[in-house]
Amino acid sequence: MIHPQEITRHVYWNVPPLFKIIVYVGGLGVIALAAWAVYQRVQIWKKGKEEERKEGLKERLIFAAKNVFFHTRILKDQYPGIMHLAIFWGFLVLFIGTIIVAIEADVPFVHFYYGIFYLLVSLALDIAGLVLIIGICMALYRRLKERPDRLKPQKSEDLLILYLLLAVAVTGFLTEGARIAAQGFPKFEVYSFVGFILAILLKITGLNGPLTHRFFWFVHMLCSFAFIAYIGYSKLIHIIVTPVNIVFRDRRPYGVIDPIPDMEEAESFGLTKIEEFSWKQLMDLDACMRCGRCQEACPAYNTDKPLSPKNLIQDLKDHMNERLVRGKNPEECTPYQEIPDDVIWACTTCAACMEECPAYIEHIDKIVEMRRYLSLMEGKIPEELNQTFRNLENNYNPWGVGFANRADWAEGLDIPLLSEKGSADYLLWVGCAGAYDDRYKKVLRAMVEILKAAKVDFAILGTEEKCCGDWARRLGNEYLFWMMAMENVEVLNKYGVKKILTTCPHGYHTLKNEYPQFGGEYEVIHHTQFIVRLLEEGKIFLKRDLKGTFTYHDSCYLGRHNGIYEEPRRILQRVGLSLKEMEKNREKAFCCGAGGGRMWLEEKIGTRINYMRCDQALALNPDGIATACPFCLTMFDDALKAKDKAEEVQLKDIAELVAEAIR
Repeated sequence: MIHPQEITRHVYWNVPPLFKIIVYVGGLGVIALAAWAVYQRVQIWKKGKEEERKEGLKERLIFAAKNVFFHTRILKDQYPGIMHLAIFWGFLVLFIGTIIVAIEADVPFVHFYYGIFYLLVSLALDIAGLVLIIGICMALYRRLKERPDRLKPQKSEDLLILYLLLAVAVTGFLTEGARIAAQGFPKFEVYSFVGFILAILLKITGLNGPLTHRFFWFVHMLCSFAFIAYIGYSKLIHIIVTPVNIVFRDRRPYGVIDPIPDMEEAESFGLTKIEEFSWKQLMDLDACMRCGRCQEACPAYNTDKPLSPKNLIQDLKDHMNERLVRGKNPEECTPYQEIPDDVIWACTTCAACMEECPAYIEHIDKIVEMRRYLSLMEGKIPEELNQTFRNLENNYNPWGVGFANRADWAEGLDIPLLSEKGSADYLLWVGCAGAYDDRYKKVLRAMVEILKAAKVDFAILGTEEKCCGDWARRLGNEYLFWMMAMENVEVLNKYGVKKILTTCPHGYHTLKNEYPQFGGEYEVIHHTQFIVRLLEEGKIFLKRDLKGTFTYHDSCYLGRHNGIYEEPRRILQRVGLSLKEMEKNREKAFCCGAGGGRMWLEEKIGTRINYMRCDQALALNPDGIATACPFCLTMFDDALKAKDKAEEVQLKDIAELVAEAIR
């Protein structure tokens, strides 16, 4: 019988003391080298503007831990998710095992690595090493054989990192196998099953002597040191930066834009140089590992526009290095000289990139800041925006229809004005589309029908309502947004408004998440949320079931930005319709193309985004398409007409379908 004390690893068996000294000196050296590189990056981030990201630190740490250790977001993409999980956990377990071995070998008077514990750890380490190698092989296959578009262009460091990590794992196993063979195959070492098999192979080849073990041990140390040293000088730095970046992520809904501080006193607007980015925005650039998930999800990229969120972040990172590391003259180096205007204006702010990014990089705020600079400082805006901005300035709506006509849609409906009624339980925020777009006026009328059937106490502002300003802010005209938001908040607060109903996700997002920046604190409810509540509380009654198969299009500003996915679907089921889901739905839904002010810009490059989204819906052969956003409705309407499908496929807002069912 083997005594438990004998079941132990002789860490430096057959290793001369000089080698041991070299290991520790070299190890401390490469760790210091990697730490110095990380320190230099931190100093670069500190050159950015101050930004508060430390509130709720405990919750932030818990969230980051779940994402890092359980890969909650990475695993949404199955193959690369499993691949990365295998590499991550394989590496982590081996790292922990290395620490255990080092403590056992070199901490005086400490002896715990023997017996059952040794056997279990040995088994775990071999499994982990095998899992790591499998993950690396999956990554190599993906890069060398599959070569997906999102991983292009491939840099030399991408393969070098994989080969280096593979060398660490393989030489570790060879070292273990050589030791087992040279020690005469102790029976308990079968728990190190990979090493034991390699030991047999080494014996067959005659390479089972102490010198073989010493050689593999030395090579393994060199590979390990090279890997550690390379962390701070390659995208491996994401091992450190990405978890930190997740900790300091923006916990607000996607796409919430911060106002320009001291708007009336500011001398410049937007970002004119990289130093004007905040420290978190600079950290974002280093957290990017070029996985390309953002690019693959981007509707602009998928319709052949010049925007790739991945390339945008990498271009900004290159600029950061040129300016803040190499000290290039700021007058000769601004992000806008390197990033074409077409890239900046192509974004729909749909947040698909942010939803997919495993590092929680925030793309939208950077694009909007660049648009602010182009719009307010350079005046370099697409030609058609000149008219849109004039319309908003003069008539408070992007169509430019007379301001005095804002309440005409409600003629004959006997809807009370808040100015006459004084107060109401709910303010119905009509929005520009509801007031001026002939097609969407029908949706507002349907919503009014539902509210009256449920005996809801509501009112409208009429001509006192102005555009919420979403388009102006996303297009970079912060000054115009600021004026409209301030005027709207003044009116809302004058009447003591507490609850706002809106049918527009853009209005919903702006009123709910951005008006508090201007003193407008309200409970904002989207009409799909409110209708579900009315149905479930029995305040409206469905008189008939609707027939047919519908597919539902998730509005980006309702879904990804604000997490409202299920309410529209529950309504469709309640009214009797059969629901067919498009392949891209819920958080992976494809944008209609209207967001980020793109509603008012011509698509002159590539395929129209709304055409591609319409094709995705028509592929299901539905009887109808349901929406919950005025601009999604418009984009689908245009696409169906262009494809001669407008007569075959119904296009309805959720409110219209419910109104039909209660008549």
